[in-house]
Amino acid sequence: MNKDDERKRFEGIVAAVDDAILAATPAEIAEELRALDIDPGAAAAGMRARVEAAVRARGKRLMRDAAEQARSGRGFQVISGGAQLVANDPRAKLARLLSRPGVPTTLAARDGRSMSDADVDSLIEDLAELGITEDDQQ
Repeated sequence: MNKDDERKRFEGIVAAVDDAILAATPAEIAEELRALDIDPGAAAAGMRARVEAAVRARGKRLMRDAAEQARSGRGFQVISGGAQLVANDPRAKLARLLSRPGVPTTLAARDGRSMSDADVDSLIEDLAELGITEDDQQ
């Protein structure tokens, strides 16, 4: 058997094991764990802790990267599409929010394209969820 055949066979076995695990009911998984003298509750708590730690680590990494990008002076400009920005205009509001010190401006893959009205509204809502509003003057 050549290396390609061995690799395909191995990948097939791994896929079958994955499918078997995903198809198992919680009761079947608990039974398997007990058969191995593993407490299902402790195993679930340990897995939950690992997943939560990975999510926290990723979030910290993303925030660190965003802060670094903000420090590097790379910003983005809200393109108004030729319209005059007025006080009640969502684009003007977004521009004011993003121009505030300490607000990271990490809009990936924009490539200078203008934002749709839905994009602007969504970003304003995202900033509000992060506690960044015009009411909160810094």
